[in-house]
Amino acid sequence: MLLFKFSQRLRLGLILAGSLFITQAQASIVINGTRVIYPSDQKEISVKLDNAGKVPLLVQSWIDDGDQRSTPDTSKSPFVLTPPIVRIDAREGQTLRVRFIGQQSLPQDKESVFWLNVLEVPPSVDDGQNKLKIAFRSRIKLFYRPIGLKVDQTQAGQSMQWRVSKSADSWVLEGTNPSPYYLTVSSVKVGDASAELNMESSMFAPGEHKSLPLKGASAASGSREVEFSTINDYGALSNFQVPLMR
Repeated sequence: MLLFKFSQRLRLGLILAGSLFITQAQASIVINGTRVIYPSDQKEISVKLDNAGKVPLLVQSWIDDGDQRSTPDTSKSPFVLTPPIVRIDAREGQTLRVRFIGQQSLPQDKESVFWLNVLEVPPSVDDGQNKLKIAFRSRIKLFYRPIGLKVDQTQAGQSMQWRVSKSADSWVLEGTNPSPYYLTVSSVKVGDASAELNMESSMFAPGEHKSLPLKGASAASGSREVEFSTINDYGALSNFQVPLMR
């Protein structure tokens, strides 16, 4: 689409024009919520966007299946999002409507994850000055959640299984998510030892097993419990304390 191609030129300008004045230093479009939940029994859901800036903005939105390099033309997902392109005036809002079209079969015994992309492009102003314009893209998770899952989502973290093991000269914390939900771990400690987390390692898919490096793992050798936090549907932390598996 034309808007996306325009945003690519804006990014190129960011690389080539370091000496120009920056007209916008941070994103102005705010997505209400840190994640989107789509219950399988809903015909559609809504996502609210707000323009917290001082100028009107063009906003383009799309949903992908996990490819960060996706564009509105190449993205793949079983959802339709409207409106895909919209102008949002300063201090105003816009509601996006997301509808599942079911063109591909999704598992009904566990969640599936997709990503909502929101790209904002600042307006063009021809005032004779050299100014650098930056297009910002926000990207948050969209979870398709089948109804009737046997485990309650608020307690899914309690089912996490953890084990400390040694690999060569380093210690690792092995984690397994037996629940049907995606669990995003924000922190995890074993005694005075903490696990190293990043964007990729912090999210455990249903049934997934991961090994996390431990800092100060010698202090964890005598520990019997794991303390960790997960991010819930509202973006807040849910804290858990479970015994280490042996």
